[in-house]
Amino acid sequence: MPVYEEGMAAFGAAYERALATGKRNMNAMSLATVNKTGQPSARMVLLKRIDDSGLVFFTDERSRKARDLSECALASVCFYWEPIEEQARIDGTVERLDAAHAAADFLARPRAGQIMIWGSAQSQPLASVAALREAVAAQEAKQPAPAPVPPYWAGYKLRPRYIELWRGRRDRMHERVAYTAGGGGWSKQLLQP
Repeated sequence: MPVYEEGMAAFGAAYERALATGKRNMNAMSLATVNKTGQPSARMVLLKRIDDSGLVFFTDERSRKARDLSECALASVCFYWEPIEEQARIDGTVERLDAAHAAADFLARPRAGQIMIWGSAQSQPLASVAALREAVAAQEAKQPAPAPVPPYWAGYKLRPRYIELWRGRRDRMHERVAYTAGGGGWSKQLLQP
């Protein structure tokens, strides 16, 4: 099978088109994980960075997604960019990044975000909204500015093995292209809509 344009380059071009719209949350992606029993779970997270080797996002390692990733390092993300009528789906393996990546992300967040990360045990049961407000207020009073990086803040990189791009067409002749990694490059295959 011949090697064509790199899958990440094709995804990057689609992502840049989405960002160029100036619309909010073009970096929002649905992240699907599975736990050790095979139970899938999907949620929205923000793409923080892309490079030639993958997509980077951050989360609390106490969250369900982090627990799932510790049990099964396979994941899938999906973007839908309505303003440009395009979609990207990426499947691959996820690796945890080193503490320096997590620290850089945490310290770049606004103070309100830092305090919420300290005050909320993501995905854990909550007695009441009032209890969360109290926990956040306590952290606001306790933490210096900038707040230190919590030991449970973690970065992850999804390393793609499969990328599928879809572009909608008014005549329903939608364009679908799949890129599969292997053999030192990416193979490209058109798919029927």
